Amino acid sequence: MLLDRTGGKNPTPIVDNLTPPTPLDEVDPLVLLPRRLADKVRAARRDVAMLGSRLILGKTPAPLIERPRPVPGAVVSRARKTPDMARTIKVVDVVHETADAVSIYLTEKDGSPIEFKPGQFLSVDVTVDGETLRRAYSLASACLPGVPVHITVKRIADGRVSSHLNDTIEPGDTLFVLGPSGNFTIEPRAVNERHFVMLAGGSGITPIMSLLETVLHHEKRSKVTLIYGNRGWDDIIFRERLARLTEELGDRLVIAHVLEQPPQGWSGGTGLLSEDVLAEQLNALGIEDDGMLRYFICGPTPMMDAAHAVLGQRDVAGSRIAEERFTHPEDRHGSVGSGKMELVVISKGGSDHGVQVAPGQTILEAALAAGLDMPFSCAMGGCGSCRVRQRDGEVQMEEPNCLSRSEKEQGYILTCVGRPLAQTRIEVEGS
Repeated sequence: MLLDRTGGKNPTPIVDNLTPPTPLDEVDPLVLLPRRLADKVRAARRDVAMLGSRLILGKTPAPLIERPRPVPGAVVSRARKTPDMARTIKVVDVVHETADAVSIYLTEKDGSPIEFKPGQFLSVDVTVDGETLRRAYSLASACLPGVPVHITVKRIADGRVSSHLNDTIEPGDTLFVLGPSGNFTIEPRAVNERHFVMLAGGSGITPIMSLLETVLHHEKRSKVTLIYGNRGWDDIIFRERLARLTEELGDRLVIAHVLEQPPQGWSGGTGLLSEDVLAEQLNALGIEDDGMLRYFICGPTPMMDAAHAVLGQRDVAGSRIAEERFTHPEDRHGSVGSGKMELVVISKGGSDHGVQVAPGQTILEAALAAGLDMPFSCAMGGCGSCRVRQRDGEVQMEEPNCLSRSEKEQGYILTCVGRPLAQTRIEVEGS
């Protein structure tokens, strides 16, 4: 470079296109401050500028985020889970309990345990012959640390999903589920000393199993009396598991098996769980209602009706009876709707929201599609999470569902299986 200069040449600069320095009056002095303090000063500047525009010029500053302008009478759409947004869980083991019942052991997709309350169920989406079908299956495992979580599925006549799962499910498969859902549950507390009477028929043992095993391990002074009806000895789901529990817990767990087709030499109860048989079993077990007993019942509809009749004869208050009714979508009827667009006004949180329900849509589907935050869980009429009160109009629901006769008489409906027949107003309580 020096030789070039003596020869009258200027060397080529090492860096070209140098950016000229910023004039001093354009330099933001905040760059000299610590970043956190500078950010606070900038925010204060912005707030003062916005306030000045409002007070002096009467201008309203544009929002930082553009929001769509709502159509009158409509709700602005936003991201929201829908009844079709099931999550994926993993099948880690499969155990055949009987010839027609399989226990499917599950974890979350990342391998973590599924969290639930005893007696709850999962809504399972299964594709059979190209059609996605949703069914509810109870979690039959105890809510105890380290206990593997499973649902148990009993094959039913003409049951497309139950047959598919019994015949094809394998470890390593995945299932799509919603939930856990359901209010057929117990909150165990170690200090409690209670007596539960549980009545189960067939696959109705699945939520009952979770309830009794959980409560007896948490509440060391509580006891359970179980009356369990089945067709035959080999049809008893969890037969060996129940036997082990009676050995472990002694007189804190009393089980009376009732068989419709008993084996030779059978000395236990026989027949279906009818009113007469249930009354006979309760008397034989020395069950005298003292006004403190709690009852949990689950099984076929005739057995459930018989149980309510027997407990009614014993003057058992309905508040002390919990029930879980299994419903088969193949048996459901009704809820086709009016066949045309209907307006449903939803009162929620002190505001009214008008939602247009298209032909074939349920109220829940239409409300979620409109961006309205609605309560729901199982999305198939089995848990009651979407229960609302109908204030006006007419709604048709799929039957059977989990609402009691009393709830229906009080004007409650389920939005997940309800379709309007005319302009309707409903109220989401507690919102």
